[in-house]
Parts: sequence; structure tokens; C-alpha cells
Amino acid sequence: MARWLSFRPCPGCSYDIATGEGRRGCGWGDCPYLPPELDVLCPHCRFNFFTMRGNSLCGRPGVCETSAEARANVPNLRLWLAAAGRA
Repeated sequence: MARWLSFRPCPGCSYDIATGEGRRGCGWGDCPYLPPELDVLCPHCRFNFFTMRGNSLCGRPGVCETSAEARANVPNLRLWLAAAGRA
């Protein structure tokens, strides 16, 4: 089993990594413990490829060269959500 499937947010954190909503339990902008395999945000403009929301700076989020890894992580996030009973 991939280690990222067993990832759990910190106790007291209600930040939803899938939607980007909720209160963070810490002072970090992003979860410092989030496995890279679950990161679905463009590293440049923070466009969310799971929700397809945000302001894509390049105007072409579906083919942005900078965010190929983030786009590839969307199926991982779906699997993680299903394993956590949230799908």
C-alpha cells in the first residue's frame, strides 16, 4: 500500500485538502505534512486541479507545463478520499 493512502490531517485541523476550504489547525499556508502525491495545486499559481477552481495565470490549466505533476495527482487524491470514506 502506498504511504500516502494512510495520510491523516493533524488533530484539530478542518482544512479540506481537496477543496482548499476550512480552518487550518496550524499557521502554515499549506499542510506541511501533505504527501507530494496528494498535492493537486499548481506550484506557480495554486490553481486546484481537483476542483478546477482558481485563477490560472497561464490561462491554460489543462496543458500548463508547470503543473503536470499536480494534474497527475488528481487520481491519487480521489483514491485517498475514497479510502477515507469521503468519495
